[in-house]
Amino acid sequence: MNAFDVHILLFLNGFAHRWWTLDAILTTISFNHLYKGGMFLAVLCFVWFQSTAKTEEIREKHQILLYTLFICVPGLLFAREAAAILPFRERPLFESGLNLRHAFTLDANGLDGWSSFPSDHAVLFFALATGVFLVSRRAGWFLYFYAAFLICLPRIFLGFHYPTDVLAGALFGSALGYSARWSAWRSPIVGPAVRLQEASPGIFYAAFFLLVYQTAVLYDPLRATVSVAHEIVLALLHS
Repeated sequence: MNAFDVHILLFLNGFAHRWWTLDAILTTISFNHLYKGGMFLAVLCFVWFQSTAKTEEIREKHQILLYTLFICVPGLLFAREAAAILPFRERPLFESGLNLRHAFTLDANGLDGWSSFPSDHAVLFFALATGVFLVSRRAGWFLYFYAAFLICLPRIFLGFHYPTDVLAGALFGSALGYSARWSAWRSPIVGPAVRLQEASPGIFYAAFFLLVYQTAVLYDPLRATVSVAHEIVLALLHS
């Protein structure tokens, strides 16, 4: 811990457990996918279909957005691996020396055991915001604001993360999203998807929907499936 983290964390958390309504709103925003990934992916889809530019410009914008969606997956995996490899950092909520206030409506079950650094929420949503920003500055600024004040700040308020957890995740996510700007990096990744879009739009948009859906719910169904598959394989090996 450092003075920067402690001062900001204690200031924001000082508003917790005072007003039930405020706690309920921020807890709902922090846990409900509709207000996190749902909002982000709705804006991304709006930008995808809103463009009235020339065909070549539309193609480039679609490639940037596709690349951003694709690159979020290894980006989150890297963030999780970093959390596992780096020295463990207890979530502020469980740091007894801080004596944080628990929000009235917060159920902290399932949070313990995870290192708080870096914030994978910040990685994902700042990567998405940056990719959208490269296509539409107005929509990108809106998502930056939304990510900072309606996704990341509530997680500090509730004691899930220190400010530096969020800053590190935001910087890494923004750099990840900004890499969509370079076609040399972008083309090899999105090339097959672009060709599928041209050859079979129906199949492409079915797959696009699944990718958007998984991103909107932070890949929870996919992670659950992988976890169950892992347990099945272990059970078969032991039997």
